[in-house]
Amino acid sequence: MRRGLVSIVVAVIIGLAIVWTANIFSSTAISIKNKGYVKVKGYAKKTIGSDLAVFEATIFAENKDLKSCYEILNKDKQKVEEYLKNFGFSKKEVEFFPAEIGERFKLNEKGYETEERVAFKLFQGIKIKSADVYKIEKLSADVVGVLGEGVQLAVKDPKYINTKIEDLKLEMIGKATANAKERAHVVSKEGKFRLGPIASVRIGVFQITPLHSTEISDYGMNDTSSIEKEIKSVVEIEYFVK
Repeated sequence: MRRGLVSIVVAVIIGLAIVWTANIFSSTAISIKNKGYVKVKGYAKKTIGSDLAVFEATIFAENKDLKSCYEILNKDKQKVEEYLKNFGFSKKEVEFFPAEIGERFKLNEKGYETEERVAFKLFQGIKIKSADVYKIEKLSADVVGVLGEGVQLAVKDPKYINTKIEDLKLEMIGKATANAKERAHVVSKEGKFRLGPIASVRIGVFQITPLHSTEISDYGMNDTSSIEKEIKSVVEIEYFVK
């Protein structure tokens, strides 16, 4: 009997302790909620340029005879090298990759490949990297000139890159944070309250877009199609309110 009474008393004490603990946390939550917070967004935008450009293309040749195919590819490579001399690229800027070999097979009436080889195919890639981005821009616009010499060339769109982008991102975070702080002080002054400590900070994705573009993406953007760009940053800060 005495043991059962003890059990009941212990249960009551534990129950009261749980309620008391819950009240403490509830009061704390209410207290923080009553203090409230203000959420502000800071923005920063800057025009940036590209300091590196990349041009890529592939020379390809096709012939039934493998030796003749190599000869065609070699002659076309020489034509491309001569053509590139017009732009003044140095040897360090131009890279020719080893040739790759493939085969083309005859197709049957259903469009499937048979075992009958029709021709050999050779591919040789070219990559040009230059800090003179406008020289690459001119090359990409004028490359049709070498096609007129009978060279079979597949050309990719040039890429324009800012190699200091990570440093720029840090700079933009700082500017967006300063802008958010300024906005928060304006809001607190108009709302007649004081700002407390920072409750949370959220850094948004970066939007690197062509100049004057309004395009954005939830995952961020990193434009490589234009020489002149804009980098945009957003920082969201929550301040406790006193």
